[in-house]
Amino acid sequence: MSIFSSHKETKETPPVNTYTPPVTSSPQAQSNYAATSNNAYSQSSAVTSISEGTSLEGQIKIEGDIKIEGIVKGTVTSKGRVIISPSGKVEGDIICQNADISGHVKGKLKIADILMLKGNAVIDGDIHTGKLMIESGVKFNGNCSMGQTTPVAQAPTPPRVEAAPKVNIDLNA
Repeated sequence: MSIFSSHKETKETPPVNTYTPPVTSSPQAQSNYAATSNNAYSQSSAVTSISEGTSLEGQIKIEGDIKIEGIVKGTVTSKGRVIISPSGKVEGDIICQNADISGHVKGKLKIADILMLKGNAVIDGDIHTGKLMIESGVKFNGNCSMGQTTPVAQAPTPPRVEAAPKVNIDLNA
């Protein structure tokens, strides 16, 4: 029998299952960011936007990512990423996992992982972050602490002062 034989054995092969279930990611996986060549991290969930020309006053609490192109007066809290475009302005604190800031912020920044200050960003306030990346042209007025930070509520307690024992001295003796 040769390799190029014209005799073929016919065997019935079972059908191939081509169905693959859709891939779903958990909320935790959606908030994780993978390094890319264009960004320090990329997003995997939808982004809520506050458009240019919009002014909002009050607290914002969001589970995912938010992009601010307008003006926000109040605290912004996000479990994901906060993006402030060059036209965006926040007058209040920002508390989130990651942040990309190209606009103006007047308030405290508490970023758990990565804070990226881009272009002509202006920051007037203190920064507490895990990692900080700053591009040329950024203006920053305030204090910065990086790495593992202790919460403000756990300030060190002053040392305890023991009272000296009372001594009675009789000056008439």
